[in-house]
Amino acid sequence: MKNFAILTLCYLFSFQSYTQVNPSDSAAITQIITEVFDGMRQSDSSLIGKHMHPAVMMQTVSRTESGNTISKLTKADGWLKAVAENTGAMWDERIDQLQISSDGTLASAWMDFAFYLGDTFSHCGHNSFQFIKIKGNWKIIYIIDSRMRDDCNRIEN
Repeated sequence: MKNFAILTLCYLFSFQSYTQVNPSDSAAITQIITEVFDGMRQSDSSLIGKHMHPAVMMQTVSRTESGNTISKLTKADGWLKAVAENTGAMWDERIDQLQISSDGTLASAWMDFAFYLGDTFSHCGHNSFQFIKIKGNWKIIYIIDSRMRDDCNRIEN
């Protein structure tokens, strides 16, 4: 029984070490996320695009008025073009509760968000960014977000 307890503790500690985030990885991923949303606010797709893997995919999940879930999967180039061509109200995505998990080559970032057009609230939800590390650099490989118009805490910055 004593050996079982020791093996269980070793297993739990080894699992925990695999799920901990290296502080330098966490800082790099946080910086990338900051630059993505700064790029949106500045209509600067080059600030965003440099962090994207060439095969990056984006997906949005939302609900219709009747409550049905709908999903749209696209490549990022349409979004990057829209960011670059935005001449209207600033796209201001405000995030909160950022959580990052990484094993050193694969990382995930989860966050709440509220999206504003200028100062006007548009929608809210959650973002999940998936990253891979290539040649020492983190690249976004997948972004998925949920979108709601209510039932969320508005993030006021």
